[in-house]
Amino acid sequence: MLKPYKKVLLLGCNECVTVCAAGGEREVGVLASELRLARAKDGQEIEIKEQTLERQCDHEYIDQVRPFVGDYEVILSMACGAGIQYVAEKYRTKSVFPAVNTTFLGVTLEQGVWSERCQG
Repeated sequence: MLKPYKKVLLLGCNECVTVCAAGGEREVGVLASELRLARAKDGQEIEIKEQTLERQCDHEYIDQVRPFVGDYEVILSMACGAGIQYVAEKYRTKSVFPAVNTTFLGVTLEQGVWSERCQG
């Protein structure tokens, strides 16, 4: 899905996906590195801006990327489904792709174990 794009804004979120180790600042860095390595292996260039917002489901935090969102061709969001949808609503002229697949909303039973309470 990112193949035609050379300038990517990679957005993480410091809320639920950080707790789940799926889309926080650390995971943004890992995915950005993997994307750069894959492109380099194919002899292609890619520019990735790594940014982790406090919450992608809250407009005041999404607005933090407004000054530079126009510099990128696409947004790749590592937030939950709600965050991704909200970013897409705020920046309608941009393609916004999900980097994670939210399957449910749940509770933490113990470290690394979640129990579904609502389908995502």
